[in-house]
Amino acid sequence: MKITIKDIAKEANVSIATVSHVINGTKNISEDKSKKIKEIIDKYNYVPDVRAKNLRNRKTKTAGLVVSSFPDAHVSGIVNGVGKRAKELGYQLLFINTNEDQEYEKESLKLLSSHLVDGIIITPSKINTQYIKKYLERDLPIVQVLRYDPALHTVPKVTIDDFQAGYDATLHLLQHGHRHIGLIYAKANVTSTNGRIEGYKAALKDYDLTFNENYLELGNATVEGGEIAAKYLLNREKQITSLFVLNDLMTVGVMQGLKALLLKCPKDIALIGFGDSPAANITNPPISNICISSETVGRTAFDVLLNKMNNTAYAKHIIIPTSLKVRKSCGC
Repeated sequence: MKITIKDIAKEANVSIATVSHVINGTKNISEDKSKKIKEIIDKYNYVPDVRAKNLRNRKTKTAGLVVSSFPDAHVSGIVNGVGKRAKELGYQLLFINTNEDQEYEKESLKLLSSHLVDGIIITPSKINTQYIKKYLERDLPIVQVLRYDPALHTVPKVTIDDFQAGYDATLHLLQHGHRHIGLIYAKANVTSTNGRIEGYKAALKDYDLTFNENYLELGNATVEGGEIAAKYLLNREKQITSLFVLNDLMTVGVMQGLKALLLKCPKDIALIGFGDSPAANITNPPISNICISSETVGRTAFDVLLNKMNNTAYAKHIIIPTSLKVRKSCGC
């Protein structure tokens, strides 16, 4: 037989409100009454019906997190940051990885929006996310993180400073005398990649160098993709003397590719990576990296979601700065 709060109150000879206060810690109840109520709760292994409470309050105290990929330390850090902040604020988190599949992404939002969550944080798989508009019209709070759709002006965003990251890495290689700098990116036509490439172009322009699209290569955000991209790019463009790699898993693959091509880093090819995984400092050579406080990005994204929940007009774009961690792979 399922025990109810009413049954507990009857056995403890107290009111239902008193039992509720003990369960929720919302009012000081005498030690004797509190102890007796807790003993009865333990005796029957009573678990409050959170769903019924949430339906009454019209809140689920649950948020959704939808990421387009989950491969590297940077994304892992963001997921961890969101999860920690949600827990601190008493929220449950439903996590979905869409593996860059926008149709799955659409189905995921459809599911989460069906009264399961109070709001959603999403890293979209593509730059065009107009399908989100129908949820915005229902006042479902949504925040885009890392990537975003520039056409959705009412959706708040949390990103890193992708342009500055691309500029700083490229400038550092230029200052080392490199004039032929290859770039291996994870995914085409998303705002994060576009911003970093724009920073790369700006640094070249400041040195009066012409942007060469042939110096760009897709690595698909994987170790294997990074290795294939490095081999293909360096065999095709033999004048390249340095690489900027936009994902830490691809950086591992690039190092394998250099080894297969009998090229030494940084003597033959200087290298700057992105994301600064824990292994970056112990490789040979240690990898120079664009560093991001990924957990800060995640925690900020959850705080922004709460702001959106409390204020439907909130639509700020928060940009988290990056920094360049210099090690030996760039020639320093």
